[in-house]
Amino acid sequence: MSTLQVPHSPLVLRTFLLLAKPPWWRSLVLLVLLALSSALYLMLIGAVPQREELTAPFVHMWMVSFLPYLAACTFVLATKSFSGRWRWVELAIILLGALVLRLLLLPLPPVSGISRDAWRYVWCARVLLQGYSPYVHAPGETIFLPLRDFIYTNMRFRNVPTIYLPVAQGVYALSYLLAPSNLVALKGIFLLCDLVTCGALTWLLACKELDPRHVIIYAWCPLPIVEYALQGHVDPLTIMFTVLAVLCSTSTKHGARVLTGILIGLGALTKIYPIILLAVVLRRLDWSLLAACGVTILAGYLPFLIMGHGQVLGFLPTYINEQGDNAGVVQWAVRWISPHLGFTSASTLVLEYVVDLVVVGAAALAVLLLRLRERVSVEAALALLIGTVFAVSSHVFPWYVPALLPWVALLAGPLWVGRRLRGEGLAMATVWYFTSTVVLAYLFGNPSGWHVYYLLVYDVVLIGLGAAVAVRVLSARTIPNSKRSISVL
Repeated sequence: MSTLQVPHSPLVLRTFLLLAKPPWWRSLVLLVLLALSSALYLMLIGAVPQREELTAPFVHMWMVSFLPYLAACTFVLATKSFSGRWRWVELAIILLGALVLRLLLLPLPPVSGISRDAWRYVWCARVLLQGYSPYVHAPGETIFLPLRDFIYTNMRFRNVPTIYLPVAQGVYALSYLLAPSNLVALKGIFLLCDLVTCGALTWLLACKELDPRHVIIYAWCPLPIVEYALQGHVDPLTIMFTVLAVLCSTSTKHGARVLTGILIGLGALTKIYPIILLAVVLRRLDWSLLAACGVTILAGYLPFLIMGHGQVLGFLPTYINEQGDNAGVVQWAVRWISPHLGFTSASTLVLEYVVDLVVVGAAALAVLLLRLRERVSVEAALALLIGTVFAVSSHVFPWYVPALLPWVALLAGPLWVGRRLRGEGLAMATVWYFTSTVVLAYLFGNPSGWHVYYLLVYDVVLIGLGAAVAVRVLSARTIPNSKRSISVL
């Protein structure tokens, strides 16, 4: 008989075999999952529809591409990070995968049946560099007849001015100067922004002494990869500035507060919602941050104020006032209640404004007070506020939703501790479910299908978040005061 005795207990045996494996096996698993993801993306390229009405097979393949992504994330979350060079090897595979998966889709034109927004970006740059304000002039105006070409043909909403904010306009113009009428060049800039986000998120995870491999939750997610590398949406700019602002806010170096304010201002000049970061990172008497943010926003709008003789909003107010079928749950609730109260359309719109203001204002005030007392983490506060903004929005398109993923990566944790269900873990699992199922909007986004979409996505999310709150409240009552954490999340 051999002197080496293999344990007989199944649990001990599995643990023994796991520890006996060499360190490279985990890197091999990630490489296999990356290769599988790449193969599915190549199949996704083959499923790109030639006609606008044939998007369903493409969306089906897109949904299949979530499977290796979820497997890779589960693997990373279920294993502890190595120390030393094997940790860096795994992290390098994850970041390399983020680049490879995006590069595969970068050369393709956007799928018209999903969105044509990227063509409008190029048109805005063309108009701006001709000396016209895109906030004043619509593409369909006769003065632009000499400029019409395939860019004009491929875009929509030709009879209204733009809705895109000043920093976004500046990036469009920069891309046009580098490569006129080249959509791939513009998407390439967005790709670089996405990679900066991945790097900054990795750094932020390390600063908070969390596993930096959790960046895979954003880096490999098919939602931002398709929406940004293929469809070319502007949101990578916003997400990059938001993550950089949070990263900068953790620094104690001289000038970090000013830089944080500048980054928040730049984010608010691409999409409006990053201004809520002020409620998350603001400290008492933080005048330098507020001044830097305010000056940045003013400087961004000033050229367009001059060029447009004061007109800098374009079609944005009308867009915000629209009652879209893909609205957030608060708007849907108001719209459902209003007829029972006998409200007219105008009264319903006013009620929406009031409810939106109350909901967002209450959430921002609560977060600000909790942050000043250090009773909630930055990432939890930001996830809560972004979710609140989505809840009151008149439109929640799938390409908006990846803004939640960096904070899921920072907050992701076990669902169970011992025999106790964690409310925080359930909440993050619910938010992650939302980011992975929102693509169903492309299958059910029609008058007869929205109720199915809301049932499969929003209703599940509301139930999950409600259950998470209930679990958290019940656990707080059963845990002795001496063992309770001062942090909400």
